[in-house]
Amino acid sequence: MEFAFTIVQLIYWLALATWFGGVLFIAIAAPIIFRTVRETDPTLPMVLSVNMEGQHSTLLAGSIVANLLAAFQRIQLACAGALLVAIIGQWVMFYPGQLFSLVLRSALFLATTALVIYDWRVVSPSIYRSRQQYIDHADEPEIANPAKEQFDRFHAESVMLLTIELALLLGLVLFSAGITAPLHAMPTVPHP
Repeated sequence: MEFAFTIVQLIYWLALATWFGGVLFIAIAAPIIFRTVRETDPTLPMVLSVNMEGQHSTLLAGSIVANLLAAFQRIQLACAGALLVAIIGQWVMFYPGQLFSLVLRSALFLATTALVIYDWRVVSPSIYRSRQQYIDHADEPEIANPAKEQFDRFHAESVMLLTIELALLLGLVLFSAGITAPLHAMPTVPHP
């Protein structure tokens, strides 16, 4: 039982650390990427339009961050799967003294996973669609401007989701600090 507990904890902490570290990296890197690209003021040769004055840097930085997020979404889903296995293992091996902590960790995990799935299936595709519509109709302000507004709204929602996800994962880390081996897995010390 001790070996199983160790394996479950190893999976749990590797997945949680990878997930939390990735979200923290994205949260720190995205604004830096946007600022750096904006400072270089690039012009994208495949998107030329008078209506897009000053928007080339935003589009380029958005493409970089979108590619990072697309790759990271697969990592998040893998981490969620590994955490699910580990949390099920914790439920199998728990003892009553840790019930509250286990329920709380499970709730935080489910909430975080729900946010990731919502972002992956709803928000991200909406961002890509509105961005593409904005680029495709850059010379038609009556179509491009509403598409840009929609893109900005979905982007803000994505940033908010990432912030909430970071807070939930931080809570998961904090409430995981007290995980101990089940009583029947702990070595017994003979009493004199």
